Amino acid sequence: MKANSPDYGFLISQIHRNLPTLPTIVHELTNVLHNPDESTFTVEDVLIKDQSMTSKILRIANTTYYRGNRDRVGDASEAIGTLGFEKIRNVVLTTSVFKMFASPSAEQKFSLKSLWKHSLGVATASRCLAKYLGRSWHESAYTCGLLHDIGKVARYKLDENEETQELINDIQTALDNKISLVKAEIMNHSPRHDILGYYICQNWGLSKDVEYVVRWHHESNRAERTGHISQEIHDIIDTVFLANWLVNKKEFGFSGSQLPEQPSEAFLTRLHISPAHLEKIEEAVESDLKLTKDFCDMLDGDD
Repeated sequence: MKANSPDYGFLISQIHRNLPTLPTIVHELTNVLHNPDESTFTVEDVLIKDQSMTSKILRIANTTYYRGNRDRVGDASEAIGTLGFEKIRNVVLTTSVFKMFASPSAEQKFSLKSLWKHSLGVATASRCLAKYLGRSWHESAYTCGLLHDIGKVARYKLDENEETQELINDIQTALDNKISLVKAEIMNHSPRHDILGYYICQNWGLSKDVEYVVRWHHESNRAERTGHISQEIHDIIDTVFLANWLVNKKEFGFSGSQLPEQPSEAFLTRLHISPAHLEKIEEAVESDLKLTKDFCDMLDGDD
């Protein structure tokens, strides 16, 4: 469907049957974790309702990617105590979202698998950046990074529905013209993945920080971002913006274009990142991406 002003409500209704909803366990954990007074037992009660997910959580929680150098995790309660509430939620979210990317390749250059790798890379880099900058919301940054390109999955599903290749055409436009995919979408009057993703996150009932990051992850100028965006959410958007650029620069996965907007000097100054800091950040991100590759391989081999 092409139009000068895409009807995003109509597009959401078109893909609703093919883009799955998030599992109930994700919503339950999100609701529980929004209440700071909830106990480990409450979170454990949510987890044990889904034994298959609990088993997967334990296996994933014991990967180097999540556990690091800590002792092996033996049960759900120990996983919660070792990893913490937010990281447990991200394990569940990561495995759930992975299923949405499990689809055959559309073209040799682009596939949902390569997009998944990019998204997980941005999640990892966002968390790494947030920690480097001393932010307390590094797990929220991970969630936002993981979902920042969910609108591209929706566009892929729309093409499957309509037996078209509009997304692939836009990707080719981006590559031919050496521009970002969002600029190619605007050039071709296609549905924009950032706007489409924003409405999907609303439809799923995700938090405002996720919604706004998905909507504005290509916009580095805070003055251009609209909505009731707090200082913290602006900071998370900036973090994902920079993480997205770094992951593309490292060619970790493929997001549909090779030249995302480079952060300006003013942007880096706003984050108090000097050229020397940026070099150290790149080294830290590259180290984390090596673990992420192993994690991708593990998920990819999962039944």
